[in-house]
Amino acid sequence: PQDSSLAALLAELTGEAPLAAVSYGTEAGLYQAAGFDAIICGPGDIGRAHKPDEYILASELAACQRLIEALGAHCAA
Repeated sequence: PQDSSLAALLAELTGEAPLAAVSYGTEAGLYQAAGFDAIICGPGDIGRAHKPDEYILASELAACQRLIEALGAHCAA
C-alpha cells in the first residue's frame, strides 16, 4: 500500500513518490498476499529491461548505490 511505512521510507530515501501498481509481473503480490509489504525498486528504466541489449546508465547505478547505502544506514540506526 502507498501509505505503508515501507513505502514512506523508500519515498524518503529516494525522493520519489511510490506508485500503487506496475504494469509488469513480479512476485510482490505473493508477498503481499502473505501479509508482507513489498516494494519493487531497482536501477534503470523498465522500458529498457528484459529485452536484448538491456542496460542501465552509470548515473542510475550510482543512484541505486546511494539508496542501498542510505537504507543500510537507516537500518543500522
